[in-house]
Amino acid sequence: MDKIPLPFPVAGAVRFPNQAQFHPLKFVSGIAKGLHIYEHTRVRELIGTTAVTNHGRVRAKKIIVTTHFPFLSKHGSYFLKLYQHRSYVIAFQSAPDVDGMYLDEAQTGMSFRNYENLLLIGGGDHRTGKKGGGWQELQDFARRHYPQAKEQYRWAAQDCMSLDGAPYIGPYSASTTDLYVATGFNKWGMTASMVSAMILSDLVQGKKNPYEEVFAPSRSILHPQLAVNGFEAVVNLLTPTTKRCPHLGCALKWNPIEHTWDCPCHGSRFTEDGKLIDNPATGDLKN
Repeated sequence: MDKIPLPFPVAGAVRFPNQAQFHPLKFVSGIAKGLHIYEHTRVRELIGTTAVTNHGRVRAKKIIVTTHFPFLSKHGSYFLKLYQHRSYVIAFQSAPDVDGMYLDEAQTGMSFRNYENLLLIGGGDHRTGKKGGGWQELQDFARRHYPQAKEQYRWAAQDCMSLDGAPYIGPYSASTTDLYVATGFNKWGMTASMVSAMILSDLVQGKKNPYEEVFAPSRSILHPQLAVNGFEAVVNLLTPTTKRCPHLGCALKWNPIEHTWDCPCHGSRFTEDGKLIDNPATGDLKN
């Protein structure tokens, strides 16, 4: 397409017909019916296919780790293969209906969609622990292009990013058996989770899947992003500070926008008083 109903010129756009926009919590509620789900049961360690919790051990024939960022660091090298990205959304009232869902092809671009009488504008992205546009970027955009719009809600999300832009779905590592993973969805959680479900349901049953090699976590890690991840790790491991991430010891950075301590290496986040918010860290900060 040459023109789209957004308040700025575009070089062009690719339109995908027959897309669905749905409520994620209602979707999860539907597919969770009939499942045995145990909340508030933090897994501290995996020993083979035994999950160690604060209240006992859970033994299984096969385990799938879908903890956003895999917390088992001694296998798979996910601390090298993943980094985390924060992005921001503001829901505006008295803003136009854009008749669709729009996403910039640039990683740090913006997104637009409507929900009922609200216009949701997303963007302000940055690597966790680094500086970025945040909500201010979205507010400035709305002030310029939708001066009548009124902010109703705001929130932020955090996503695991892989080295090559494709998720890691399959065996956790070459050295583990009956242990699987799904991570690195690169902000495409709805679609990547469905792909994960199809691939992993085949693998745990011993079936071949035509896409398993494409998403194999053991594929090559030789990508430019690996050097960036390594640089961030070295710099933050050598940075002197009293606040350090319990995951692998990186220096934490204060996030003045959300009032949190964030790890630039792997994306763990903590409240102002040290309570864990986001993994791969598995515990609170020690005073």
